[in-house]
Amino acid sequence: MTSVTFEPGNRTQGRKSRIPLIFFAFFGVVLIANATMIWIALSSWTGLETRNHYLKGLDYNQTLEDIRAQDALNWTVESELLDAGMPGRFQLVVRVTGGDGVAITADRIIVRLERPTHHGIDQTVELQQQGPGVFSGQAEIVHAGNWNLRRLVWQGDMTHQSVERIFVDPGRVP
Repeated sequence: MTSVTFEPGNRTQGRKSRIPLIFFAFFGVVLIANATMIWIALSSWTGLETRNHYLKGLDYNQTLEDIRAQDALNWTVESELLDAGMPGRFQLVVRVTGGDGVAITADRIIVRLERPTHHGIDQTVELQQQGPGVFSGQAEIVHAGNWNLRRLVWQGDMTHQSVERIFVDPGRVP
């Protein structure tokens, strides 16, 4: 029979394993990383953008018909953002032409400047006719970066809607 004697200097006696500590530390780090990602996601995205999304879903076939009618108009709507002399002030020029290149005289044009990443700084500009098919108005943009120009053109009972993404350079705003 073999006997084992434990001496005070023997390191195997009373030593606790680090494996459970490493195991729980690993999952603790994963939990903290997940909580951080959830917090970032919830604080950076405001959620659903479309108001009355259920009703718009019900009118989907009407929307498709409106798109086909707009495509049949064969209008071209072009936008230009010109400096108006002061940082952040811009002259917004919109040109509307038909499929044959002839200028379209619209009854009304509204441009909505929308910031895709922030709420509360969007603005609506109603443009005035400057000449055949040329409309302009003043806009104030105080943040550089991407903006959506949502253009709405009315002529009689015909409507044309389009969206253009523009980038405003940091040197052009205050």
